[in-house]
Amino acid sequence: MFCSKCGEKNPDGARFCARCGAAIAAAGPVSGPVPAPPRRRSRVPLVTACAVAAVAVVVAAALVLPGLLGGGRAAQERQASNAALSYGRGVVSSGDYDYLYSTSVGGICRVKNDGSAVELIRPIDSSTYWVPALAVDGDTVFFVLDDFTDDGGASELRSVRADGSEEKLVTTSSAFGGGSQTISQLCVYDHKVYVTSTVNGSTQVYTMGADGSGLKMIFNQSNASSPLVLSDAVYYVANFDSSYTLMAWDSGTNQVRTLYSGAGASAGALCMAGGRLVYTEYPSSGNMSVVSISTDGQDRRVLWANMSDDAYGHVAAASNDAVYLVFYVPGSYEAWNLLRVPLDGSDVQTVAQNLTYYNPTVCDMGGRLVICENGGDISGANMRVMSMSYDGTSQVTYPLG
Repeated sequence: MFCSKCGEKNPDGARFCARCGAAIAAAGPVSGPVPAPPRRRSRVPLVTACAVAAVAVVVAAALVLPGLLGGGRAAQERQASNAALSYGRGVVSSGDYDYLYSTSVGGICRVKNDGSAVELIRPIDSSTYWVPALAVDGDTVFFVLDDFTDDGGASELRSVRADGSEEKLVTTSSAFGGGSQTISQLCVYDHKVYVTSTVNGSTQVYTMGADGSGLKMIFNQSNASSPLVLSDAVYYVANFDSSYTLMAWDSGTNQVRTLYSGAGASAGALCMAGGRLVYTEYPSSGNMSVVSISTDGQDRRVLWANMSDDAYGHVAAASNDAVYLVFYVPGSYEAWNLLRVPLDGSDVQTVAQNLTYYNPTVCDMGGRLVICENGGDISGANMRVMSMSYDGTSQVTYPLG
């Protein structure tokens, strides 16, 4: 049976989704050559040429280095993919620190990304509250605070400095138009906050300043599961009983485009790797596959197809040249392997084996992966967390208590 929230394939009779933890009500699919340098005739042209070359180097560095060092478009795609694939419940990173919500630590904490110096920066009573989404912008951490004992209560979007000081209320979900709304994703691009909210089956995306000013809804669609929210577009999947449609909304035109329609299958959450959209496809009959498609809906490729009838998984993280798959060991619904699926179609590699992190999320931190255990319920979030290199050779378990 498939989870109606995330599209995950679950064993028959499962009460909760093994991926996102949602309750499963019933079985069924979810809805030219380089010119030669000029000969030197005098020192003046040479000096001028050097000056021009120096300017060119500076300009090139300004354009290229942000992507290489984790900024710019690459960082935006990474943040959007982490938020979409982890439903906001993963880990975010800035500088030498990773930030996450952990019930075993007692709230939002920061950890040196070498696994040392765990520090609680915002205590939270996990018997009443939980944090479904996090984002970080420099030394400011944005987080969503939910009271899960109050079904009609509004989610709060708050910010706090990285050292735990200067906490502020940015806005509440009641400012999004009323009704019972939940905030499921949170991203910050160029100091602008992007919030994804769900109300009455409709997915909405709002933007605002870091202080909550200029609140504006930019996206509102029904049956838009796990949207991939970027500053210039929102990509999403509409799942139906026996088909799915891959859609895109463009901010420049304010128009929705159909990228691809798949029959006899459902689709999992979207991510972006190397500028291409990637997702897991679950046929109504047959085995799952990992699919890549360009953002204009062309050049669709099957990167990997599962050949086992008794094993399943999902795309959990995306880097620039590969996606990482949580793949459950055949015959087991607890132990799983982490697979690396290259975008170029080369051989799939097993990065780690027999991991037992329950309901895991995997986030790409730009050079490494962080694996979080979300636990069986929201009061047991991130009991265990580990960081590892892309090839799995270097692993550090965070001392969260």
